[in-house]
Amino acid sequence: MIEQGQINKPRAVNNHIIAIGGGKGGTGKSLITASIGICLADRGNSVLLIDADLGTANLHTFLGLEPPKLGLSDFVSNKESAISGVITKAGINNLKLISGAKDMVGIANLSYGQKAKVLNNIKKLNYRYILLDLGPGTSFNILDFFLISHCGILITSPEPTSIENTYRFTKGLLFRYLRKIISKKVVRSLIDNGIRQRNGHKFESLFDLLETIETIEPGLGDNISSYLSTLDIKLIVNQVRTRKDRAIGQKMAIAAKKYFGIPIDFLGNISHDNTLRKGLLQQKPLMAYLPHSKAFKELTEITQKISPRYQLGLGFPTD
Repeated sequence: MIEQGQINKPRAVNNHIIAIGGGKGGTGKSLITASIGICLADRGNSVLLIDADLGTANLHTFLGLEPPKLGLSDFVSNKESAISGVITKAGINNLKLISGAKDMVGIANLSYGQKAKVLNNIKKLNYRYILLDLGPGTSFNILDFFLISHCGILITSPEPTSIENTYRFTKGLLFRYLRKIISKKVVRSLIDNGIRQRNGHKFESLFDLLETIETIEPGLGDNISSYLSTLDIKLIVNQVRTRKDRAIGQKMAIAAKKYFGIPIDFLGNISHDNTLRKGLLQQKPLMAYLPHSKAFKELTEITQKISPRYQLGLGFPTD
């Protein structure tokens, strides 16, 4: 019923993949990805940043770099045969970068084969930390990039639309996860109908879906729940201004447990910071203004909380 090979498959290299995403654009995912990468590299870790925003790749700008000559699109299109060939220096010790696509039209809608090629090669890269900067939305491509990680970090802001999109992203992620690990056709069809809300299937929560699955295949719902509990999903609330804003993260984690039945680890808040805003507007390299910002201490503390749970064999499925 559940495809065991899809879960906790041993990896050939000792890396720790962290996906950083969320449902809405403009929440600061790229800034946070670059900042966490810099903090990890500063501690002597080998770090690779991958700009996997398939629509508006811009991670290189936070590092003060011109668009690299080679990027992910060159590997996808076979202009570069090895993914290692599109890795470039990031101007910071221990930090490397795979830039996003130059040909946005060609890479924004990866075929299944292209996606599998990219994901399988990312998993083989030998870096202590690999950070994936994902684009907004809930397309299968974005969700599948998120699902190869050992842990995934959701980025939201206090705005209601951002919070709503984060919940939508989480729901889409979990449905996609179930679709990957369940082999029984009738259950997979039920999940597909639930995702598209067709044929009378509209599940308000994951519990509703699991209860329906349990009626079709007794014991399977409980089995799925045990797998879901191992997922390592974390949350950061960015652009926080008020005391009310600072309470949002914990409330979202509680709501996720209630409606999705999964623990979400709230890593902390990042304050709205005019220093960061001015630096971004002036297109300065992140290291030129990040250490002088109010948010730097918060980002450093958040980085310290990112633990390698993969050593316990936990995490997302690898295929």
